[in-house]
Amino acid sequence: MQIWTGLEEAVCETPSAVACGYFDGLHIGHAAVIGEAVAQAAARGLQPGVFTFTLHGGHPAAKPEGCELVTEEEKYRILEHWGVRRVLCPDFSQFQSMSPEAFVEEILCRRLRAAVVCCGGDFKFGSHAMGDVALLRQLCARRGVAVSVVPEVDLDGRRVSSTRIRALLGQGRVEEANRLLGRAFGYDFAVVHGKRLGRTIDSPTINQRMPAGFVRLRHGVYASVALAAGRLWPAVTNVGLRPTVEDSRAANSETYLQGFSGDLYGQRVPVRLLRFLRDEQKFDSVDQLRAQIQADAAASLPIARAYIAEKSAELLWIPPLQPGEGVV
Repeated sequence: MQIWTGLEEAVCETPSAVACGYFDGLHIGHAAVIGEAVAQAAARGLQPGVFTFTLHGGHPAAKPEGCELVTEEEKYRILEHWGVRRVLCPDFSQFQSMSPEAFVEEILCRRLRAAVVCCGGDFKFGSHAMGDVALLRQLCARRGVAVSVVPEVDLDGRRVSSTRIRALLGQGRVEEANRLLGRAFGYDFAVVHGKRLGRTIDSPTINQRMPAGFVRLRHGVYASVALAAGRLWPAVTNVGLRPTVEDSRAANSETYLQGFSGDLYGQRVPVRLLRFLRDEQKFDSVDQLRAQIQADAAASLPIARAYIAEKSAELLWIPPLQPGEGVV
């Protein structure tokens, strides 16, 4: 898969079918749009591509800060698994002042050589989001580019959206969020050094700092799994401020991999959250903390084992959702 992070870098020698959107969650609604581009590419002999963007230098008014549901690395991994072969992912600041006409001409036609553009019905583009689907159709028609507008995906009678998923995760309703994502929610931040307290209480853990731009999770303990040494391990994860061992203002993910022994410092370890178990709490002693960790691990084990049993060796960490699945 070709990935370009700057507009000037993108050079396509053959035409594309391009899915357009921020795709901040890559949930089942996004899968429908991207799946349409992959299907159009297969039917027309095109290359399947995606135009998306990052928020490092600014963000649209409709995209709040602290909203990321996937890391940039995981986004690329998922897109490639879904069949995408070209990704143009500049920062928002690189094109935010473009007019709708310039966006279509420069990005879609010149850079990506779009023959087909796929998007959702609420797609906006151009400076101050002046362009909508109707204008996109007009501008593309003048250039001989087809437009496919994918209907929204509903689940439980409501539209699937990243906003809805963020709200569920903030409430600890991770199982519901996972249904909307089409996979278990997780992250793959680098493992950093902590206080090494876990080693002294027979529960060695990995610590991962939650960046400011990532979705805000309900603080507490989750049944989870983690990928290390080429396999999934049953785990239990605490997301929060670790009030028993330190006074921190930065959210931290601390995961105990049951049965694992090894050094993971500096590695990007994927962790998946499966079920919220309890709120974070402060204990009066380390002995109380040790006992609670073991109780949490016991509660998590059957949940994690059931998840692992459903995953084949070939799909250890790639989401199971295929392009277009979940469309209603």
